[in-house]
Amino acid sequence: MRAMIVTGTRADFGLWKPVLAEIQRRPADVLSAQLLVTGMHLDPRFGSTIAEVRASGTEIVAEIPCIPDGDSRTDMVVSLAGVIRDMAPILRNATPDWLLLLGDRGEQLAAGLVALHQGVAVAHVHGGERSLGAVDDTIRDMISRIAHVHCAAEPSAADRLERLGEASWRIHVTGAPGLDDLIAGDTPHRAAVRRALGVGDGPYAVVLYHPETVGVTDPVATLVAVLHAVRESGLNAVAVLPNADAGGRSIRDALTSRAHELTAVFASSPREEYMALLSGAEVLVGNSSSGLIEAPHLRLPVVNVGDRQRGRLQGDNVVNVNGDKVAIRRAISAATSPSFRSGLSGISPYGTGHAAIRIVDALLAHPIDSRLLIKEVA
Repeated sequence: MRAMIVTGTRADFGLWKPVLAEIQRRPADVLSAQLLVTGMHLDPRFGSTIAEVRASGTEIVAEIPCIPDGDSRTDMVVSLAGVIRDMAPILRNATPDWLLLLGDRGEQLAAGLVALHQGVAVAHVHGGERSLGAVDDTIRDMISRIAHVHCAAEPSAADRLERLGEASWRIHVTGAPGLDDLIAGDTPHRAAVRRALGVGDGPYAVVLYHPETVGVTDPVATLVAVLHAVRESGLNAVAVLPNADAGGRSIRDALTSRAHELTAVFASSPREEYMALLSGAEVLVGNSSSGLIEAPHLRLPVVNVGDRQRGRLQGDNVVNVNGDKVAIRRAISAATSPSFRSGLSGISPYGTGHAAIRIVDALLAHPIDSRLLIKEVA
């Protein structure tokens, strides 16, 4: 069987890496992998991360640009319409047995819609979760409705999928693949990465703030509040630019215009370097899902700002706060206190590793037949 994996960002490719490695460990006549590359990988503003994908050695069946012309919600819709158009002949000609999707981004939904119309079996990783401050929440559920097999990262997500009407035999609790490499210990040495990335020797906060794509929050105003709160807390700010969601360009412009105030600004970092960057930080401030999934394992305090991740399962490392500067500063103080840090368990609620094995086993457990492909949702 052939599994086509859709990757649109360096973040999701990092999560796919252990799955790709596990597929390569299986006999080629049992399961093989190929990549459909799109999204931010092909946009130079995000570091041209296509180079990392190509270097993996996995077959790439197509590279489909998905670069919005502007920063509005309409621009996002127009861009995704083009991706659907361009993906259709790719899936038709490649004839994969499985299409593997991850998470909640628009390009993942676009691929799912194409697979739905072309009768390709779909497996979805990280379904059933919530992120009420972004359109991603609805997109994730739409992908789950299309998917024939679900690889949920934690039990409550699996329960929610069943409440949404998905048959229990389609749902597997696999854990989050993003924990596989961390638990295996495959993180570069902190000092070496700090030198390579030029973040200096002082204590620092990693700032990663994505736009909230529902509601009326001003993303730049919130970002400025975060930066001021970090500086007033006596920490250097190491910023990572946000994703390509509507409103993301204004955040990127604000960060690049303030680069002289920051210790470092990264368009994108390989996953291994990003994890090392987190492991050396005093705190992660923003609204990245990495603060909820990987950071607990690193015993990294997280100040989760705003509503983007509202509703998602959290560990004991997270302090939630609104976008007010004073509130953020107080949350940073609380999260970085010795008493808070000493109480961190080092356990992520998203699993204990070995997710890739479970994901691949889930694919192989399901014959691609009419029972799988014809869904009856309660």
